[in-house]
Amino acid sequence: MNQPLSFYLLLIFNLFPIVGVAFFNWSPFEMFWLFWMETLIVAVFNTFRVLFSQELTALQAANHPTLHINWWEGFRYLLGRIFIFVFYSVFIIVFIGSISNSGENKSHLLNIILLKNSMFNMALLLVLVSQGAILVKHFVQNGYYLISSVKDYPVLFDNRQIFRHIAVIVCGVGASFLLKDGKTSGYASVWIISVFCVLKWFWESRSYAKKPESVYPVSGGL
Repeated sequence: MNQPLSFYLLLIFNLFPIVGVAFFNWSPFEMFWLFWMETLIVAVFNTFRVLFSQELTALQAANHPTLHINWWEGFRYLLGRIFIFVFYSVFIIVFIGSISNSGENKSHLLNIILLKNSMFNMALLLVLVSQGAILVKHFVQNGYYLISSVKDYPVLFDNRQIFRHIAVIVCGVGASFLLKDGKTSGYASVWIISVFCVLKWFWESRSYAKKPESVYPVSGGL
């Protein structure tokens, strides 16, 4: 079965943390910071979706109405997401970054935050490319923006964030069976990252697969 480019880009991106932990000594901070940066990038693309969501019925969409732009809703969404990103960034940097790496050289944390790690930056580039491809295929090209609603993109908690909380709990419970001398072993780290990434990729692939191929009639299209 042929899969869209975004499918493979998402797969490659979600493999990055697994490779990083298994072969490049990534700590949990690198993984969580990568996925947290991903939420910011997704928020930027979702702002575009909020701006151009038309909330039309299928019949109205078929008539190609004049577009309206949801300026206030887009601004409010982006501002709220930036606030959430900054707020939780403090937690991730202080607790997951500094405390979990206590007694160790923390220069690598600063390199990650300042985008001086080439592998980390490559993963972020994949996020940009994959999210751009998803936006084009599953929002613009198929005309989904015509029936999409601003309410589909809540500021506080969406399905993506709820899923991540559940995945973290599942991975944490699994890792508890792989602890060695009170510390997380290398196998436990790979377990945590692998389960998290696989579940995340599966959920993302399923969510995008549910989007219609086109909201236009058979004879229509962009």
